[in-house]
Amino acid sequence: GYGRALMHQAQILEAMGGVPQTLPPVARATAEVRSASVHPASPPALFPREMCLEFAIGSAAKVLGPEFAELDTYPVRVRLPDEPLMLVDRIISIDGQKRSLSGGAITTEHDVLRDGWYLDAGRMPVSLAIEAGQADLFLCAYLGIDLMVKGRRSYRLLDATVTFHGGLPRPGDIIRYDIRIDRFVRQSDTWLFFFRFDGHVNGRPVLSMRDGCAGFFTQEESRDSGGIVETAEQIEPRPGRRPGDWRELVPMKAEAYDEAQVDALRRGDLPGCFGNLFSSINLQKPTHLPAGRLRLVHRVPRLDPDGGRYGLGFIRSEMDVHPDDWFLTCHFVDDMVMPGTLMYECCVQTLRIFMMRMGFVGEHDTTCWEPVAGVASKLVCRGPVTPETRVVACEVHVKEIGYGPAPNVIADALMYADEAKTVRVADMTLQATGLSREGVEALWSQSDEAPQKVSPLGTEALPLSKQPAIFDRDRILAFAEGNPSEGFGDRYRPFDSGRFIARLPARPFSFLSRITGVHATAWQVERGAWVEAQYDVPPDAWYFRANRQPTMPFAVMQEIALQTCGWLAAYMGSALLCDCDLWFRNLQGSATLHKEVFAEAGTLTSRARLLNVSQTGSTIIESFELQLWHGRDIVYAGESTFGFFAKEDLEQQTGLRAAQDSAALFAADRTVRDLTPLPKAPPLTPSDAATSANEGALLPAAAWLMLNEIEAPDPEADPGRPMIVRAVKRVNPADWFFAAHFVGDKVMPGSLMLEALIQLMKEVALRRWPDLAASHRFSAASVGAPHNWLYRGQIIPRNREAEIEAAVVNASDGSSPALRADAVVRVDGVRIYRMTDFGLTMVPAG
Repeated sequence: GYGRALMHQAQILEAMGGVPQTLPPVARATAEVRSASVHPASPPALFPREMCLEFAIGSAAKVLGPEFAELDTYPVRVRLPDEPLMLVDRIISIDGQKRSLSGGAITTEHDVLRDGWYLDAGRMPVSLAIEAGQADLFLCAYLGIDLMVKGRRSYRLLDATVTFHGGLPRPGDIIRYDIRIDRFVRQSDTWLFFFRFDGHVNGRPVLSMRDGCAGFFTQEESRDSGGIVETAEQIEPRPGRRPGDWRELVPMKAEAYDEAQVDALRRGDLPGCFGNLFSSINLQKPTHLPAGRLRLVHRVPRLDPDGGRYGLGFIRSEMDVHPDDWFLTCHFVDDMVMPGTLMYECCVQTLRIFMMRMGFVGEHDTTCWEPVAGVASKLVCRGPVTPETRVVACEVHVKEIGYGPAPNVIADALMYADEAKTVRVADMTLQATGLSREGVEALWSQSDEAPQKVSPLGTEALPLSKQPAIFDRDRILAFAEGNPSEGFGDRYRPFDSGRFIARLPARPFSFLSRITGVHATAWQVERGAWVEAQYDVPPDAWYFRANRQPTMPFAVMQEIALQTCGWLAAYMGSALLCDCDLWFRNLQGSATLHKEVFAEAGTLTSRARLLNVSQTGSTIIESFELQLWHGRDIVYAGESTFGFFAKEDLEQQTGLRAAQDSAALFAADRTVRDLTPLPKAPPLTPSDAATSANEGALLPAAAWLMLNEIEAPDPEADPGRPMIVRAVKRVNPADWFFAAHFVGDKVMPGSLMLEALIQLMKEVALRRWPDLAASHRFSAASVGAPHNWLYRGQIIPRNREAEIEAAVVNASDGSSPALRADAVVRVDGVRIYRMTDFGLTMVPAG
């Protein structure tokens, strides 16, 4: 099958010492191609374009001769693509013996027309420049492969390494491809062949492809291939590279872009995608993404400037696939699959979005996007995109950023066809030809959005104890529970009665004691505004008793930081930016817990800074940097994004797409096994004075327990795959947090569902390491490792049931055993939350 063929491929290459690189002489046409006209003159063709198109959609016998008539009876055979992807304009020569299944060579040409459908900023895109060397398909048929597989197996590209040697072809260029098949290899019923090519324009090397390998597989073998299997070396974190004097052009943060925002980039509307950060740069016609048939990125669920394997950036894009998409119906007419080169194009466009967000932008007419010359990019394909595929996703990890000769990035990419990893690209390159370091720095130095314009969130004057209040606890509670005008003044008096306003959480879920510093202008929503707050930790706080551990629960620490962001949003008058009533929701975040907090901690200091704000109609999106300190020690730090929404927008809860789940959760069987009720120990509510045992590794008491039932472990689970475990939270309108969060807008805090994941991991840990229950305790969460959350829905009193489904992707034994998990939350069947890289550790008590 497919997997065995790949194993044999590696063995064959090893035995042969690699693919030979010497290309024997091939008969060449003598005429030189000199014309740069729209219809250039060319040497006499052995097979003109009309015959190549006949081979693509018509009769093989008409092109190759009567000895190939049998091919026309097969349900599937090797073909060239149909229009518009048939890029062989003429075949100049063929060197090889028909039906011999031996080595051979073919020379073809492609004309880059001035009105070519694929042109992007006056260049042939990198993917199409590779695809135009597609005549290995014609050559392998000429050499007789179809007569061996007899319509039972289809062509699939497996491997290729591509290097560009200069700028991309332009209109008027004729690209000549010298393509060679070195050998065919048979292993049982599977056939492979190894090939390579060189592309030239007027003798100038443009690109070369080496280590090419393709095979012939049944539909079942392709479907059950197992996809890309990444090695430990390929996923191990490594430091990225960028100039020693690197400085950020424009502030970056974790973001996501919907379909409308990505489409704005196709129009050159940079603020329409990236927000007001890009509204003041002086560009007349900004560079933009390809459109039309090359509209291959529909949305970006995640961009993280500090994420990825190399710590220099991560971006994930998605594209919806439909059975009648042009790239399927033309490739091929009897075997519809998405070309691997267009999957590569998805990756290139995704990286391009990241580079544009970095600030690498210029005028469209003078900027083009090309590969970095001399860098070999390796493409590995291990599965198809077919008409049955729903979503193609691309994940790009930035590994190197540079400026020579133009702003450029080198990255690795991984593509998914729904849940299957299908394509991996190593060392994909992209540079913005026409731009320079001096040019982009000058562009942004004239912008109001230059990074130095943002007020720093400093640490030089961190208070070690209680500080005088600028806004005291009474004023904070007035905005949370009473009259908003008593919290912030007369501008909020209309909201004291009659009008709705988004509030801060009320007691017992209010975790701000006072505001001690305001570095912002009241009623003005301005980037760089920041605030400092404090929270006095009661040593006998109800949540310590309810958590039954000596440390502050994770959700409380997170809420201190998030509530500081909410207070700043209210102080700046965010709700006044729209005449309609607005509801406030946390959307996503990425943060790291650096230190646990114990009951005797005393005072914690939190700071929040507004990084960015954008408004579209009634929707306002605000992103914050957040910090939580204990004295001079950082406790929790990261970024989080919030949104203000009209009520009707919140009621359209479509949730997250399945393609955003982790691969482990995708692969999980969703059959729920027996659910075991979890014990309800006192205190039963935050106001309940009763207590229960609090020594050792214990689940929370009922007042803090966010789960009702947990799934029994699967006794037949594959030990080689991540453990999947589920739990259920029955939604009760009388749950205490609905009254506290928020007044007039009852919604379950997202932080409590993050807490639910931690509690689920606690139960998993107790089942895995039961002997440690008495001698150990639970840490608040994984210390020192970043975690992420994404919310695209809400849990409200009328819901019935929330289900949390976690994939334990890592478990380590030892004196302090640990777990790491990804999870999704569904409410009444709709997937609304995604959490990644949440950890839990059992540490010796005391």
